Amino acid sequence: MKISYFSQLQMPRPWKDNAEALLYQNAMEQAIYAESVGFETYWQTEHHFFPEIGHSSAPEIFLAALAMKTSKIRLGLGVVVLPVNHPYRVVEYVSTLDILSNGRVEFGTGRGSSGYHVEAFGLTPDESREVWQESLTIIRSMFLDDPFPGWNGTHFKNLAKRDIVPKPIQRPHPPIWVAASQNSTFEMAGKMGIGAMGFSPANPHELSTAVNSYRNANSESNQLVGSVNNRFAAFAICNVDKSYNVGRDRACDAARWYFGKNNAPVQKVRYGSHDGKYHTEVPDVIPTRIEEGILARSNDDLIQEGIVLGGDPDSLCRGIEGRLETGIDELLLMVQAGNTTHDETMQALDLIGNKVIPKFTEVSC
Repeated sequence: MKISYFSQLQMPRPWKDNAEALLYQNAMEQAIYAESVGFETYWQTEHHFFPEIGHSSAPEIFLAALAMKTSKIRLGLGVVVLPVNHPYRVVEYVSTLDILSNGRVEFGTGRGSSGYHVEAFGLTPDESREVWQESLTIIRSMFLDDPFPGWNGTHFKNLAKRDIVPKPIQRPHPPIWVAASQNSTFEMAGKMGIGAMGFSPANPHELSTAVNSYRNANSESNQLVGSVNNRFAAFAICNVDKSYNVGRDRACDAARWYFGKNNAPVQKVRYGSHDGKYHTEVPDVIPTRIEEGILARSNDDLIQEGIVLGGDPDSLCRGIEGRLETGIDELLLMVQAGNTTHDETMQALDLIGNKVIPKFTEVSC
């Protein structure tokens, strides 16, 4: 199992004048250090209009800068919100980033984490899945067909026949993924031959169910894409310290902040639209799961049940073992979360890289 670093550039208020500049500088330092201590991939998400919760609105630019400062760590677009990005431009910048990084790109896709995202771009939340799927079909053709033969569909009309350049180093295209939070999406990903990225809070039992749905669907893949990616990645908020209590509390405080215990003005519409209605894949489940699964549990319960990963290196290793047993291929650790400082993040990356990752390379803890 690979262990990767996931970031969405969180910045809780209050803010100083140079807060965002410092946030980006620190994130770059964290990503470069993550490579030096053995993380597989640095993933950065695409968020729009989420002050405090996610300031990563242009991950392709950040990753291009990171490509110039690294040589081994893979660069994950985690994920490109396809409904608000034109297929021509997506293929162009994914290919450019793949060239600049010498073939290190992981191409995650999604339809947007909430209606609040897509409504600002003139889309309704209910149509975002259809737009995502049509966009991905077009993108596949743009990577595989030379020239691209054009397209006239439901949501994308009168796309002209064109030679699309540049071409990526990874042929026919970098590994493709989709963000998911319910079994039907995991099954769809398996059938399409693309990787699945699980982002909802889950204990190992819930995660196993999702992995099984994905693996079973893999066996009947109709391979929408040109190159199959049959990997499953799972997200977790994480922190670690030499002291179990310190690492536990940092991780759990960050999880509570991220999943609702924050004062960000956008929090009330985070899972919905401007009218306050929920527009997610599982509108009646996500808020309940967060309330019951995260906010109502003690710190020790969150760690021991494997919902949040953290504590000291030994307890983190045990938590990762629980994830490994579910059959996932990659673990996405979000360490810079909530009120975790840059120094605390760097200390955690150091401990994970030097005390935890080597043990998994050796087989297990």
